[in-house]
Amino acid sequence: MSNRVLGALTLVLVLVDAGLVAINSIMWTAYRDGDVTAAEVAPFLLFAGSAAIGAVVMLLAAVALFQDRRGHRLAELAVVLAGARVVAIPVAVVAVIATVATPSVSGPSDIFLIVLSVFEAVVELMVARVAATRTRRTVTG
Repeated sequence: MSNRVLGALTLVLVLVDAGLVAINSIMWTAYRDGDVTAAEVAPFLLFAGSAAIGAVVMLLAAVALFQDRRGHRLAELAVVLAGARVVAIPVAVVAVIATVATPSVSGPSDIFLIVLSVFEAVVELMVARVAATRTRRTVTG
């Protein structure tokens, strides 16, 4: 499969992440209007924030794939950011628990969103690694 095809498929992930951000913005609006509490909205905002970062990471990976070997540094940056995202999600969960409340991440839907965030972040880390591998310069002697 060519890098251009992989880049196009990676752009689909950008759109998915953008859609997740848009969907989760409904919860922010509900919070701002006073319809839900901070504890209820916290997991959704964590998920939306993670998806927003994911959109940027996948955009970097897609651009890198479209540039072939010239995009290797962008792909490496995508790997670093994707790895940081994987680590940041549990840190964010602890921060939410410490600042908002333990019940904000104790319900089944809250746990599902957190697990989904981690799963998506790991998948996108793998995609970024593929982009880095596919754009790596080969040295011939």
